[in-house]
Amino acid sequence: MAEKTIFYDAEAGSPYARLGLAYMYHHGKNIDPDPELAMKWYILSSEAGCSRAKWELAKIFRDGTIAEKDDRMFMKYLKAAAESGVPEAKVDLGFIHLSGNYTERDEESAFRLMASAAAQGNLMAQFMTGYMYGIGMGIHQNISEREELYSRVGLKGDGEMFYRIGRNFEYGLFNIDINLSEAGRWYKMGADMGHEKCLVCWHLVLLALDGGKHDSLEERESKLMNTDVEREKAVRDRAFAEADLFLETGDEANAFRSYEVAAELGNPTAMFTLAMMYHAGIFVRRSDKTALDMIVKASVAGSEDAQFVLGTLYEEGKGVKKSLSEAIHYYTLAAANGYLAAYYRLSLYIDHPEIHVRNSATIIR
Repeated sequence: MAEKTIFYDAEAGSPYARLGLAYMYHHGKNIDPDPELAMKWYILSSEAGCSRAKWELAKIFRDGTIAEKDDRMFMKYLKAAAESGVPEAKVDLGFIHLSGNYTERDEESAFRLMASAAAQGNLMAQFMTGYMYGIGMGIHQNISEREELYSRVGLKGDGEMFYRIGRNFEYGLFNIDINLSEAGRWYKMGADMGHEKCLVCWHLVLLALDGGKHDSLEERESKLMNTDVEREKAVRDRAFAEADLFLETGDEANAFRSYEVAAELGNPTAMFTLAMMYHAGIFVRRSDKTALDMIVKASVAGSEDAQFVLGTLYEEGKGVKKSLSEAIHYYTLAAANGYLAAYYRLSLYIDHPEIHVRNSATIIR
């Protein structure tokens, strides 16, 4: 019934029904994938005023995924998305103004875009605004503003973000000047959280600051590939890829076992797939209770599919006590993690679902 409703509402002009339908055709969610229909509905959603559709179109034309890569169309939709308030689009456009790619270098415009996205809570924008304050790029130098913004990122960021920032400082990436002391600062933040790559990089930067050899970027990446976390990630990714292949060829037993390996190592999609196998009784005896337990586990691990399914279960009261507040909670998580059909479900109950998701989630992917 939900699938039929989204078709009707898309035809009737709902921007979020159109966005959801585009996403479904794009990624083959409960429907056969169709790039042409996906593009049609993304464009119609954009024309109906959906800023998220403009951002999706910008990425599609930038990367050449379901349409040919087109720099002119990329910039058209990127600017439209930024003007419509999408913080990620503002950050991307800000970096473009700093690099001089696609347009003339313009530090003041870059700062305005970064500061605007920072005010919306985007952590990378907060870091970049702080960095630009710190060196007087596009704005008068203000060290206290830099430290205030860096503190916000330090409080809300995770180890992976600190690793990326440290790496940028260490090797001068993404318009950041090389500064080993700053690299060490950010790596230390991640190391204190137990992030293994940050811990390795922090120690190596300290050695370099003490006069030791400084790794090239290639040497550093080679060392990081041999950490316990990266080796475990390789095993996890291999198990998941093998599971998909087994399932495609009809080997359900080996598919199930390989999904179990990937799930035990933290792959949220593997967890969700196991839940669906329990729900459908594929290789194992059907058990909706076990399926629900696995869906909850996958949701906590970050599966947007699991979060969306939980939203529908709470909305309809299937297997759980019906709760609109819980449904909205899980639809919000799913939308923030990129399950764009969740914006449509949210639009049925709240005004301005994009603003709601931005205000509820730290990062929109």
